[in-house]
Amino acid sequence: MTIDTKGMLPESARAADHFGIAYGLGVDSTAVLVELVRRQLRPDFILFADVGSEKEGTYQFLPVIQEFLAAAGFPPVTVVRYEPVRSPYTTIEGNMTMNATLPGAVFNRGSCTVKWKIAPQEKWVRQHRHLYPGRIVKAIGFDAGEGYRRLRANDKVHAAANDRYVYWYPLQDWGWDRNACKAAIRNAGLPVPPKSACFFCANMKPNEVMDLSADERGRIVRMEMRAEPYNRKVEGLWRRRRVHDGRPGSVTEYMLRHGIPFTAPDDLEPMPLNPACAKATQGFTFRPPHRRVSLTEMVAAQRRYEDAGHRQLIQGLLAL
Repeated sequence: MTIDTKGMLPESARAADHFGIAYGLGVDSTAVLVELVRRQLRPDFILFADVGSEKEGTYQFLPVIQEFLAAAGFPPVTVVRYEPVRSPYTTIEGNMTMNATLPGAVFNRGSCTVKWKIAPQEKWVRQHRHLYPGRIVKAIGFDAGEGYRRLRANDKVHAAANDRYVYWYPLQDWGWDRNACKAAIRNAGLPVPPKSACFFCANMKPNEVMDLSADERGRIVRMEMRAEPYNRKVEGLWRRRRVHDGRPGSVTEYMLRHGIPFTAPDDLEPMPLNPACAKATQGFTFRPPHRRVSLTEMVAAQRRYEDAGHRQLIQGLLAL
């Protein structure tokens, strides 16, 4: 089988038998899809690994790209998920919140990519090996400014699977940066999707906090509050206080400081502690060593102020 009749794949990929896309529903990987449509280079399958904790705007973009692919005669996006064997959670958020911890990246222990993204996609391919035997070209949307991600992926993630896959990074071959990706998406008549990342990503910038919904910000508050009693070395998702700009290590503290609204954790859908997690049920410190007042007390103080202000407003209206 020849999958590249137009010679558009790199030389190393042209001898493969099938062509698949690792789709992240973000800017870069969407740019890959729209350019492949323009070049009429049709993949055999497109896989999106749903970690259950992407931004709301990311999930809203899924039906948009599905309609675009259908009109182009491309296969639809197939959603795959990590399936825990015994754990009560089914999302990365649940993994963190129910175990009273924070993502590994906060502690410089890598990312969640292997467990929640790569493994479910490779499981799907194994389950469909009768349809896609032989070697597979797997296109990954790292843009031209992300060479470090390509090296990291090759070194730590993909080495064990190299006998089955040939990895292709088309945006880097094309020299496309993030702005070029956005332009290609707009030229295809599509809205630019939000940056693909968990809504509680440790690498999120302060301005990205405002792009989240009140519920997403509230879920961050719950995650940080739940984990705080067990964190000895970090303050929250942003790790530690930044000296150069004074930004706190906690997203919650940042939101409280700047008056950014969020849904109260008690008003969210319940997410109880994992009964099998000894740390979450026993703990080892109940006064965080990195601040005098806990996040729980900070949030409670804000709620008291809001409630007092609300009562004062009502009383003023009744007096009219």
